[in-house]
Amino acid sequence: MAYHSNEPAARSTDLHAIVRIGNGIREVVDAAREVNLAALNAMLSSRRGGDSAVGFRVASAELRGVSSRIAEAMHGLTALVSGMVGEVAQRQRRQRNQACFQRARDKQAHVAGRLSEILGEQEAEMVRLNLSLGLRRRELHLMATRALRLCDLGLSLSRSALIEAAYGGESAPALRQVAEQLAQSIHSVANTLGGVRAEVEEAGA
Repeated sequence: MAYHSNEPAARSTDLHAIVRIGNGIREVVDAAREVNLAALNAMLSSRRGGDSAVGFRVASAELRGVSSRIAEAMHGLTALVSGMVGEVAQRQRRQRNQACFQRARDKQAHVAGRLSEILGEQEAEMVRLNLSLGLRRRELHLMATRALRLCDLGLSLSRSALIEAAYGGESAPALRQVAEQLAQSIHSVANTLGGVRAEVEEAGA
């Protein structure tokens, strides 16, 4: 099975797509950190509400846990992306080598046999790298989807926090403000993560 390296621009786009995915993941980590801080602020605010804000405090604590799990998921995605960058760079190096060998083979008839052998090895390695990248993309997509499910849970919890804020007595206005901040932070995570998953899908197309 021969692999033809006549698409350098497309392969360069691959690397750019992976870099964009990495940047998106960093944005998700930052947004998850904001959720964590907002949830901590919500927990502190709920203490001032006393017993009437217990439900709000529970929802806030759960949200804090969700944000930590999202951050952990992003660390896993970061490791995957790092591996993909290495493999794409390795594939590009092999493509350049392959092009050089092909030119040399065409010019030097007496070494054509050995160069053909080397080209066969290069092509086999290119196939292996493409398969590996495909597997990594699928794993990246799966992990991003799982993280988005965590966001769905976070959005449900933020809605619960908004409802519970209404029962906060005198602290209700302050609790509502904090709950709205929580909801905005979770929406930010979900939107950014959705963009990351779309980028993964596009890169794998």
